Amino acid sequence: MMLEYMKTLAPRLLGYKLAIMGLRKYPPHPVVLNFSITNKCQSRCKTCNIWELYQKNPQKEKEELKLWEIQKIFKTEDDMFLLNICGGEPFLRHEDIGDICKYAVRYCNAKAIHSPTNCLAPENIEYGVKDILEKIPSNVKLTIKLSLDGIGKDHDEIRGVEGNFKKVQETHKRLLKLKKDYPNFYLDAGTTVSTMNAHKLPSIISWVHDNMELDNFYHELADTRAELFNVDKDDKDPDDFKSVVQNRGVTPTGDQYWDVAHFLLEEAKKDMQGKRAFSRISQALRVVYYERAAWVQKNQKRKVKCYAAMSNAHLNPWGGLWPCNVQAFRHNLGNIRDFDYNFDKLWKSEGAQKVRQWVNGNHCHCPLVGQAMVDTILDPKEVLRVLYTYFKYK
Repeated sequence: MMLEYMKTLAPRLLGYKLAIMGLRKYPPHPVVLNFSITNKCQSRCKTCNIWELYQKNPQKEKEELKLWEIQKIFKTEDDMFLLNICGGEPFLRHEDIGDICKYAVRYCNAKAIHSPTNCLAPENIEYGVKDILEKIPSNVKLTIKLSLDGIGKDHDEIRGVEGNFKKVQETHKRLLKLKKDYPNFYLDAGTTVSTMNAHKLPSIISWVHDNMELDNFYHELADTRAELFNVDKDDKDPDDFKSVVQNRGVTPTGDQYWDVAHFLLEEAKKDMQGKRAFSRISQALRVVYYERAAWVQKNQKRKVKCYAAMSNAHLNPWGGLWPCNVQAFRHNLGNIRDFDYNFDKLWKSEGAQKVRQWVNGNHCHCPLVGQAMVDTILDPKEVLRVLYTYFKYK
């Protein structure tokens, strides 16, 4: 399986290296496509204001991409490795999320599909996950990540919905049954580490290990980014950000995160032992990510090159293509609708090239996990660290 993955990835990775060095005009299509299939969300998280957009601007909801549009887009895109579905809450599109994944595999030969969920609609989530599994081949891996930011009332308070924690437990129970029939189904959980729960992370991890059967339990750093509508309004597009409040102090400082990172590293190393190869390589990448994320937060600069708008891209619900969700709205490659749903034309457009030049100018730094994973694979020193971790904690 790993050899099959490398056959897909190796030529593309070389293309990104050549493009960033100026030896190739256009990079290959992205191997990771992040796709916000909807901006709708029932959560009221203290770390995110994404749910407010349609309350402030109801007309915007009508602009979301329809299934037939998504099909046309995927028909023009080259093979991808990972389709990372996000939102909003992706399973608010439970009725057609299976078809979206089916088209990603049929037209883009996606090898893996990932989606988080807030767990607020367990029955719909179960329906959507089963529909995906029935519509994709058994050699395509599907990972669903349950969001868990605390235990009991702590989770409900951070997520802003009473009873959410019980819904997490119900969703876990429902999806666990599906794993028996679908070997390609991976069930994970993840915590967004913020100033509200960083000090409780050890107890959260302990509870999860004692009470939940999972393939992996991940942790990511809460951050302020345009996609989440939790940055200063002066930095936002007024057409899309109307009266959205600002979050303050959700991201742990470098020193705070550095303290947490050591604990996370040890937990990830222990968690790798005895796991399937796919889970183990994911955890090895996470170990390297935790170390680098803490370094970036503390030093406020990049440690490796960023390949956003090359290896990765983010398609928003309205057809806009971003380099990543941190630079959402600020740096837009273009809108796919303006290119007759032709991904290749947009990918090679003047607007796309300008965004790549900006990214390559080291104007930003962040701990964005999805981009960090591919950036790691494209850095020889980081790859050696991943391989060392993978084999050491086997």
